[in-house]
Amino acid sequence: MPKLFSENVINEVIDRSNIVELISSYIPLKRAGRNYKSPCPFHPEKTPSFIVSADKQIFHCFGCGVGGNALSFVMQYEKVNFREALEILAQRSGITLPEPDKNDFQRSREDIAKNLYALYETTSVFFHTNLMNSTEAQSTRMYLQKRGISKETAAKFRLGYSMQGWDALIKHLKSKDVSLSLIERSGLVVAKEDSGYYDRFRNRIMFPIIDIKDRAIGFGARVLPGQDKAEGDNSQPKYINSPETPIYSKSKNLYGLIQAKEEIRKKDQAIVVEGYLDMILPFETGINNVVASLGTALTIEQIHLIKRYTNHVVMLYDADLAGQLATMRALELLIKEDMDVRVAALPKGHDPDTYARQFGKEKFLDMIEKAKPIFDYKLSYLLSKYDPRTTIGKDKIVREILPAIKKFQNHTLRTEYVRITADKLKVDEKALLEDLKNTKENDYENEKTESSALEHYKLTEIPITERMLVKLMLDEIHLVDQLRTQIEPSDFVEEKLRKIVQFIFDFFSQGRDCKPNILMNYLDDEEAINIISELAALDIHDCPDKEKLITDCVKRLKRDKHTYRCKQLHKEIQTAQSNGNGEILNKLILEYNTLIKQRSQLNGKICN
Repeated sequence: MPKLFSENVINEVIDRSNIVELISSYIPLKRAGRNYKSPCPFHPEKTPSFIVSADKQIFHCFGCGVGGNALSFVMQYEKVNFREALEILAQRSGITLPEPDKNDFQRSREDIAKNLYALYETTSVFFHTNLMNSTEAQSTRMYLQKRGISKETAAKFRLGYSMQGWDALIKHLKSKDVSLSLIERSGLVVAKEDSGYYDRFRNRIMFPIIDIKDRAIGFGARVLPGQDKAEGDNSQPKYINSPETPIYSKSKNLYGLIQAKEEIRKKDQAIVVEGYLDMILPFETGINNVVASLGTALTIEQIHLIKRYTNHVVMLYDADLAGQLATMRALELLIKEDMDVRVAALPKGHDPDTYARQFGKEKFLDMIEKAKPIFDYKLSYLLSKYDPRTTIGKDKIVREILPAIKKFQNHTLRTEYVRITADKLKVDEKALLEDLKNTKENDYENEKTESSALEHYKLTEIPITERMLVKLMLDEIHLVDQLRTQIEPSDFVEEKLRKIVQFIFDFFSQGRDCKPNILMNYLDDEEAINIISELAALDIHDCPDKEKLITDCVKRLKRDKHTYRCKQLHKEIQTAQSNGNGEILNKLILEYNTLIKQRSQLNGKICN
């Protein structure tokens, strides 16, 4: 866990955060006895299994296994880091966070970022004021109007205009006392060969890129039609963009997300386009769940941004070859991220911008409604790319479609897709299924291993005695003092519970707060956090004799440990016999007999 803030500060923020009020501000909750219920916001489900406990200030989903406290909910729902989540909760609770403990490097890096955010905001306002008020931008305003962009939309997206002069921005920033070194670091200016600087963006429509916190972090700039030549330039590309800076990376941002995120969440769908105008023009017609991948193929970081708000994506890239190739690259990543993906087909000669302007909202939505499932699109693409009537064409289609089919985790879907492919190509379905088994999909086995490693723990697979003892400690903190004199973490067979018990004992011995929602802040193991949330969220009937329950659980824990060790020894004895190692064999047999005797005594105590 990050140590930027003291434990007291973190605990105060957690204590002042009402988890029911917090989560209900994101998703609707319904009372269910002492708790609250909802369909899980972290995985699709029909029957609600997401529980929020007001008493314990924790949440847990009994479907996917995710759980935690108010802080971890914000981190997972908003996809932010620990510090950002703490800041969100502190702001909600009216708490002013102290300056975090940082080293000189951290302070320097954050100071640079803070200054760059301020500089880009100043620049964004400058460009926008130019567009709205300057005489020089009259033709730009007319062009935007002709393209169907209203004054209100231009303001909403903070569109701007960069002046024709070589140093209009530099002069403006200097007048605001911005240092030349910061201006240079921002990427907004370019160093001359001899000395001095000139503005990177000149005589262009400016599209500020706004991050999820509503901060200007970069720019895209489009040359005005008919002005392919500018003073001093041999030629100009249609679009130029801000370079990478400490606050901006093209692959990690989506254009228009700040404007579209709530509609994406509401409609549970994101329409992904390529460029700035591809996003703005549909927005102008009332289609507000559109984001742009900034003119590049969709990246894994951009997909993670989308997943904060929906698992459903419609790809709407241009119909040309470049657009098709970009779509195919994006589909590979989207499948890996287990997204529900469809691909909408634009008529030839159209992009989302022109289609929205020419046909309007209803036709646009109709096109989205008719979007093809990902497999159908891929197969159609390959059938048009290669000739399915020839042996060579069929072979090429099979070679490209089978690795894609293998990426799908659902076995039924795989079988159906093989059937469809066989039918389209007029080949034997059984032979194609056999080929699928032998197909190597890049990183496929690795993905399966990683997925299995990240699967949440099924508590029913953990001995009930171990679960009950940890549950008792989480529910009634005073029992920790009693139990730590009777049991050791090493008594627990299950590794994760062993770690949790050690953690609780250490916390208690240090005089620290052992409430479940506090413990979670200091564990660096997501699976252990999920186990704590599940155990804490479980409702058990009140026990009339809790002391007897504890005594029996402790005895059973010791007995189970002996049983587990006996099984291990039995295997070790067999190995020693096979190897003919008499000295080791005698030691193992002695330990085995001692444990058997102790286990018999424990069984007798439990029965009495």
